[in-house]
Amino acid sequence: MIEREYDFLLANARAGKALGLPDFIHLDQPIGIRSYIRIADDIARHVSPCDLLDWGCGWGQMTYLLRRRGFRVTPFDIGEPGAVTLPDIPLSRELDVVFATHPTKLPFCDGSFDAVLSCGVLEHVDEFSQPGNERLSLREIARVLRPGGSLLIYQLPQRYAWQEAVSRRLRLGYAHPRRFTATEITTLLKQAGFSIETVRRANLIPRNLTGMPDGLRAIYSRFSKALIALDGHLCKAPGLDHLAGALEIRARRGIG
Repeated sequence: MIEREYDFLLANARAGKALGLPDFIHLDQPIGIRSYIRIADDIARHVSPCDLLDWGCGWGQMTYLLRRRGFRVTPFDIGEPGAVTLPDIPLSRELDVVFATHPTKLPFCDGSFDAVLSCGVLEHVDEFSQPGNERLSLREIARVLRPGGSLLIYQLPQRYAWQEAVSRRLRLGYAHPRRFTATEITTLLKQAGFSIETVRRANLIPRNLTGMPDGLRAIYSRFSKALIALDGHLCKAPGLDHLAGALEIRARRGIG
């Protein structure tokens, strides 16, 4: 199943790049694709198939992967309802995205979902409006979650990530303007009514190879499986883990 998923996502990345779409950097390398598959497998290990909101679904790679694992996924993204045309690539043809114009005003009833996924999204919500959207977004996510429901956060940029520092210093590519410490994100979550179950770190080994030499990209392509396995071990090393690129948090909405 994994190799079929990998081949499908790689084909979509190539189709998107051929169409000149700008946002396929997370799918244009094998290590990026396998990282998404790892996240989907991790979610399936800790959460039973349920009604899940893919909050900020992008091109739908996580919606696709989680549906294959039995989740009933509603993909959501920012855009004018009825006015967004998805590209003609296999990944988006059956994506059925729900659109809204603001990340803090979700078009769903209270308690609509058993779980919400934020994969590489929360750090961008302030870009849509004034600072403070992070807190409002987390409260809105809590609203649409059923009591006891799970919030699953992946690819949240960590404040002291070494690769982000190098990217900014050498101007190698995109670096997130918003980054978090574990204390900061857990405080925000608690203020929004969540209890924290786990906080982990990932991506000590970079996933985004934009600006890297072709030779290095080729090495990553050949050894992507082994690199992801190695990354999982390195990110458990005390001290070293604080230089990793991303935080991964599993939280639960309060019952009361």
